[in-house]
Amino acid sequence: MDHTRRERTQTGARPKIAAGSAPDIVRASLPRRAAAAILDLGILMSVVLLLRSAHRQAGLYSGVANETLWFYPVAGFVIVLLYQVVFLAAMQSTPGMAFLRISIAGVDGRSPTASQVIIRVLVSILSAAPLGLGFTWALFNRQRRTWHDLAADTVVIRGSPARAAPPAPLPRRRPGDRTYRVG
Repeated sequence: MDHTRRERTQTGARPKIAAGSAPDIVRASLPRRAAAAILDLGILMSVVLLLRSAHRQAGLYSGVANETLWFYPVAGFVIVLLYQVVFLAAMQSTPGMAFLRISIAGVDGRSPTASQVIIRVLVSILSAAPLGLGFTWALFNRQRRTWHDLAADTVVIRGSPARAAPPAPLPRRRPGDRTYRVG
């Protein structure tokens, strides 16, 4: 281990490891990722339509297009951001991803940090903006990573990311061991 790598690990930063180099990482296929995105889009559209229905039921929608022209796109955008951040931070996958048994992980195979999730969600907006070029990038990237995967140092994997190892069990008492009372 070289000096710079040792310094990085002592400061708490994760060392950079090439994507897929951890032994248990199996990247999710692009069709599986696309299917998860379609499932999530269906869920999000349902939520926005329910919001619109509740808006109408409450009498807040008069039918005049200019009054609410700004509301639904802004509300939809906020809902999409919250949906992504909350589910990815809590479960490392959205409901669509969980249904297809895929999740996000750091390039080292461990659960992503909160900052990685936030960077990933924010850069995914930029991935979608130029006609989806950031998503299409995965077709040409050897590791099949999108712009937001590259920016956040994440990969989409099959299964769940590795968790931190549980603490070692306490040694069992053997006959003849002395016990001491404190206090």
